[in-house]
Formats: sequence, structure tokens, C-alpha cells
Amino acid sequence: MAAVRDRRQPLLGGSAATATLEDHSHVDLEALEAENDRGIAALGDRVGALRGITTGIHGEVESQHRLLDNMAFSMGGVQLSLRATADKMTKVMSEPQKRRMVYMAGAAAMLLFFLYLWLQR
Repeated sequence: MAAVRDRRQPLLGGSAATATLEDHSHVDLEALEAENDRGIAALGDRVGALRGITTGIHGEVESQHRLLDNMAFSMGGVQLSLRATADKMTKVMSEPQKRRMVYMAGAAAMLLFFLYLWLQR
């Protein structure tokens, strides 16, 4: 089988054609290498852009965590204040004389609100 292969004519025309093919493959290799370098540079740019985006997202997440922690702290203070107000209201409503005063103040507030709505028309 090897003897038959050696007796055949080269497909591209002999040793001169082989030298030309090698020259072209060298040029092609350089072109491919240059193209790979450009691709690697473009990929590096994309990686840098993604790194910048992820750094920005990380900073925003940290900022939001701080905001939520501050809100939780503030809401704890509001909860304590509301609990104290509810305790005082329970104490006021336990006495009949003070309860009557609260009802009258509520009725006056409702009357003023309806008067305001009526005058807006």
C-alpha cells in the first residue's frame, strides 16, 4: 500500500507546489494568530466591562443593605413609639369621663373633615 502511494503523482503538482503550499500555510498561520490575538483582546475588553458591571452591582447591593438596616432600626423606634401611644390610649379609654372627651374630639374632627370636603366642591 505504501509503494502505491509513493508512485502516485502529488495532487497539487509536485515539490514546487508543496513549497508554495507551505508558504501559504505560514501566512495563514500568521493571519490566524493575529485574528486570535484580536479575539483575545476583544474578550479581555468584554471581561473588563463585565468586571466593572459586577463591581457596580456589588456596590449598589451593599448600599441597599445599609439602607434596609437603617430602615429596620427606624421602624423599631416607630414600633416602640406606637406601642407607648397605644398604652396611653388604653389608659385614657379606661376612664368614662376621658372616653367621652375622646369621642367628642373625634366627632369634631370628622365634622371639620366633611365640612372641608363640602367646601371643596
